[in-house]
Amino acid sequence: MDTKPHGFFGKLFQSLGLIVRSLLGRISKLFDRIIYDNRLSLLFSFIFALAMCISINYSDLQGRLFKNDSVTLNMPNIPVEVFVDTNAFEVTGVPSVADITIEGDTADIQLVRTQNSASITADLRQLSEGTSDVTLEVSGLPTGLTVKVNPETVQATLAKKYTKTFFISPDLIVGNGQSPNAYNEPALSSRSVTVRATRDKLNSIRSIRAIVDTSSYEGEFVAEVPLVAYDGSGKQVNVSISPETVTATVTLVQNNHESTSKDNNKETDKPKSSITESK
Repeated sequence: MDTKPHGFFGKLFQSLGLIVRSLLGRISKLFDRIIYDNRLSLLFSFIFALAMCISINYSDLQGRLFKNDSVTLNMPNIPVEVFVDTNAFEVTGVPSVADITIEGDTADIQLVRTQNSASITADLRQLSEGTSDVTLEVSGLPTGLTVKVNPETVQATLAKKYTKTFFISPDLIVGNGQSPNAYNEPALSSRSVTVRATRDKLNSIRSIRAIVDTSSYEGEFVAEVPLVAYDGSGKQVNVSISPETVTATVTLVQNNHESTSKDNNKETDKPKSSITESK
């Protein structure tokens, strides 16, 4: 029973030996051909030298070709631009500025520093009245960078605006050396304006005043003056007023004007009136 397996494995080993000797013979012939052929020997020498060079300097080449030259840049307080219909809605909840963290290779980061073109936007144009989560988007940067915004999302609240008409009252502000009694009540080119704001803000408004400042003028004058909305406690209310300014005509009280003219015509050492002093 032992002779059959021994004969089988003997034939197998013999066949393998013949195959190995045949391969070695072929390799030997190929080697001889390379050695005795100038072109093939040069090519083989070049390949062998290149392989040796790569194997010896592998770590250095890997560092040069595949090294991660990543740089991080922090850009704080970038203004946030809000896209929304300001005539229809008032927006709260969106910060005026946000921070950007950028990561990329040195060349791209240097380009960002040089151009300084990064911008942040919050697009609310597709939203309706109420509170929604909005993602802040960054633009103006080269492609291939890793960009993070802080905060990444915000809760934006849109409140619908309404329109209401208010009467205007002049608010006379005099400068040093000027007396409010020297002026008549300013005449305004319009007695009413349209205010557009949320319902709560409209209900909080108690007066719309035309701010007439006499400190930059002497005597009678005509000037464009701003309009400001105030609540019941005298605090300014931030609303849209149309028009934003009116024309104010300021005249002097007649008796005061006459006495001032007479004093100007006299050459005396008497003290001048407060209005004359302001001149």
